[in-house]
Amino acid sequence: ETTDPWYLSTSEGITFADVAKATPYEAIAMVPAAGWLQIFFAAGLFEFTAWERQWNQGREIPGDYGYDPLGFTKQEGGWDSDAMKKLRLQEIKNGRLAMIAISGWVSNDFIPGSFPVIHP
Repeated sequence: ETTDPWYLSTSEGITFADVAKATPYEAIAMVPAAGWLQIFFAAGLFEFTAWERQWNQGREIPGDYGYDPLGFTKQEGGWDSDAMKKLRLQEIKNGRLAMIAISGWVSNDFIPGSFPVIHP
C-alpha cells in the first residue's frame, strides 16, 4: 500500500486530500485553469455528440440518443407507452428536486445557517 498523495495538479501541488478538506467554493477555486479547460472540452464533446444525434439523425424526442441498454423503449408502445411516460415524468421531477437541493446548498454556503437543517 502506498502513502503517496494523489495529485489533482502536480504543477500547482494540489492533492485530492487538499480539495476534500476545503469548502465547496474553495475547492472550485483550487482547480487550475488547465483543469477547467479539460472539463470545458469534455462537456463540449458530450454536448456536440448529443446535438449531432438529436438534430442531424432526426430524433424527435429530446434525450433519444439511440442508447437504451436496459430496453425501456423496446417495450410495447415504445416512447409513447404509459410506463415510459411515467419514467420521463419521474426524471423531470427528480431534476427539479435536485435544483432545489443545490440552491439550498449554495445559499447555505453563502449565508451560513440559512438552510433549515441541523448541521453536524
